[in-house]
Amino acid sequence: MNQKPAIPKDAAAVILIEPETNKVLWAQRNPALKFLGGYHAFAGGKVDVEDAEIEVKNCGDSETAKFIACAVREAFEEIGVLLVRNGEKLTKGQRVSLHDDLISKRMTFGEILTHWNLWLDAEDFLYTGFWTTPPFSPMRYKTRFFLVTCPPKQKPYQAITEMQNIEFIAPNEALNRWKHSEVLISPPVLITLQTLADDELQIENHKLEQNTKNEKPKNIAKILLKKSKQSDGQINFIELNPHLICFPLKTKTLPPATHTNCFIVGKKEFIVIDAASKSKSEQRKFHKFIDSYVEKGYVCKEIAISHLHPDHFGGEGILQKHLLEKYGLKVPISAHKLTAEALRGKVEIQKFVEDNEVFQLKDAAGEVFQIKALHTPGHARGHLCFYDENFGFLLTSDNVIGAGSVLIAPPEGNMSDYLDSLERMKNLPNLRFLCGSHGAVMIDARGKIESYIAHRLERERKILEAIEGGAKTPKEIVAQVYADVSPELWKLAEKSVAAHLKKIAADKELTQ
Repeated sequence: MNQKPAIPKDAAAVILIEPETNKVLWAQRNPALKFLGGYHAFAGGKVDVEDAEIEVKNCGDSETAKFIACAVREAFEEIGVLLVRNGEKLTKGQRVSLHDDLISKRMTFGEILTHWNLWLDAEDFLYTGFWTTPPFSPMRYKTRFFLVTCPPKQKPYQAITEMQNIEFIAPNEALNRWKHSEVLISPPVLITLQTLADDELQIENHKLEQNTKNEKPKNIAKILLKKSKQSDGQINFIELNPHLICFPLKTKTLPPATHTNCFIVGKKEFIVIDAASKSKSEQRKFHKFIDSYVEKGYVCKEIAISHLHPDHFGGEGILQKHLLEKYGLKVPISAHKLTAEALRGKVEIQKFVEDNEVFQLKDAAGEVFQIKALHTPGHARGHLCFYDENFGFLLTSDNVIGAGSVLIAPPEGNMSDYLDSLERMKNLPNLRFLCGSHGAVMIDARGKIESYIAHRLERERKILEAIEGGAKTPKEIVAQVYADVSPELWKLAEKSVAAHLKKIAADKELTQ
């Protein structure tokens, strides 16, 4: 049963510009954070009740005032920058002291402003629109963004642990890091950086007059606001790097997940992995995106299925038919041969994907790159992962996921094979990032896989202890070993216990 998507919470953020250099401030979110951990983003956060009580001068709208107050408070909390009027009278030491008052809750932000005769002025903030976290995320925010100039003599710093590696950076340099898969950037930040970089190039090439240069922040804000309005602040996909787009599609999957990540790898030549949704509305949305590729002259080479589970197939045949009828394109559906055998009569698969098969694809510039298919059984016999070694980016399908846990259910699932597959994945050269079929990207790919291995081995140890203590059936074992799991999931846990028991028996035979 699918869970309902989380309701977005109100939030606000600042696009902080260094006036002397036109650089923009970004920072890496602490990798331990549940929401966008490890991503590079702007300072910001969710609205507090007290934000609505803070007066913002020259602002006739109470809602806008609330979001400005939130953005200013969050910037002060996270990076120590105080975006207020009359703040120039404060010394660096005083700002640090006020920050401590706020974080320790000795004073509210409103009390600090009143006590020190500081105030917010709406004229200092250029609204650039809002963006809403997609429905697939378990944590969602509707974030309003404001463009603002950093006050003189204030240097941002890591004021709390939430943000790290804080720096002002030229938009083009930030984009270059992303283009080389050195960083992950949240979609609103990527849109902002691309807009800033476009404007930056125009100025460098002297395409703008001097009087337009002086209006640069307003021009940027207008462009960003237009982009937000055109999309109604909605984000349907995440461009993880220039080779890879994640397009989550609503499927009938296991909770807490609500969507299955469909991946589009490549541009001028691309493949689609797990176009799984059976929903007509989801298919229309996805087909519209694929149409935008085809109409640019991009070529779809293959539509792949990662494995046999029902939340990973169902829409590929509809996409294949759509491309044939609308554009006359004959695109094969592919899968591992074991998956093809299991899906016989459900999906017509024209091509088998072999272990270590290399796909030659092209990016938007026409440069050739490779992604390799890896046969990684365990969760399913014909399970495939896909690896871009140059970018260090692994698509783990259901072997490692960002939402919930992986179910290993015999007879299709095999715990020994699964642990072997995890070891293989962990040892891939240049491994940095991974993204599974459910949930978000993880930046410490090897560490995440190691934690999966450790978790499974710890479960196995506890299962052996339960057996020694007298437990005889999977149901009895689950009651002892899975006490940390909701009883509603115990039926699924029994399947994992069965997989562990088969592995334990196989290991025992090998040692005899």
